[in-house]
Amino acid sequence: MIEVLALASAVSTISSSISNSIKAGKDISSVIPAFGKLARLEADINLAESGRHKGPLGRLTSSEEEGFAIAQAKFKHKEAMDELRSVCRLYGPAGMWESVVFEQAQARKRRKDVLEAHSKKRDRIFYGLTIALCISVAVVGSLGLVWIAAILAEEIK
Repeated sequence: MIEVLALASAVSTISSSISNSIKAGKDISSVIPAFGKLARLEADINLAESGRHKGPLGRLTSSEEEGFAIAQAKFKHKEAMDELRSVCRLYGPAGMWESVVFEQAQARKRRKDVLEAHSKKRDRIFYGLTIALCISVAVVGSLGLVWIAAILAEEIK
């Protein structure tokens, strides 16, 4: 499950470490994994915004605090990406930002696919259990009615 309240601080932490690394002149290959983490956080933010980070019952209990935390995380992510774009273009080698954007898009797509698959699996399990419970209640109720009808039929004789 995604911890929505921690998303904004995670975005700030990762973006500042990336920015400091680029300003220090580190190689792009050492910075790319951090951009992957940033893309993963963006996928988590988008998933939280759509409400699919919770189970079916948890979606009914979303709070205003959670909504504000998601908005704050989106704002921090946009702010971080704007800052990193300028840092990459100023301090990084030529074409660094374009390669970062490409790699982030790939990481974002992979993460989104994984998160959606987990969400669908969780929903299928929940709905399967719900249907099984409904069928069980219907069978037990029907057997109870037959049993009561049999008792009443004996009393009438």
